Amino acid sequence: MGAAVQLTDVAAAEEQVRAEVAAAKPEFTAFLDGFRHREILVPLDDQGGIWSAELAGVRWILAFSDEKKLARLAKRGGDAGIGVRQPGTLVGESGKQQWDYRKVLGWRLLDSVIPAAGRPCGVALDAGSDGGTVLPPVEGIVPAKATAEAYAANNGRPSRR
Repeated sequence: MGAAVQLTDVAAAEEQVRAEVAAAKPEFTAFLDGFRHREILVPLDDQGGIWSAELAGVRWILAFSDEKKLARLAKRGGDAGIGVRQPGTLVGESGKQQWDYRKVLGWRLLDSVIPAAGRPCGVALDAGSDGGTVLPPVEGIVPAKATAEAYAANNGRPSRR
């Protein structure tokens, strides 16, 4: 979880996190617990949807721990090659343009938003920043019915369990 995670590096980062979840590593368990209990910034795209990327058959919600990290990636704009639209903006109270985002508790993102997506979906936290990481759709991170394995076992459809 130390090096900068670029969007195109998600597959390698996902494998590392899967191994950490399977091994129930204390560092990862503590990180996940902290994530679940804090507010995360979830940007909207230019069409009002959650800002996300499509990589390796998984939809990755782009989420950030602070505005500086959000701005670092948002300034780069969208990337049609990986299904990333332009980040949404709005005019703030000061009259300046700013990034459009919502503050969401980590547990709500993992336990409510991801299962509602209707497809394998994970979180790319602080992508493009040092310390960025991914939370893939695996049991132990998301509910069992929202794991990539559950979708695969049900021919790509959401599981009812």
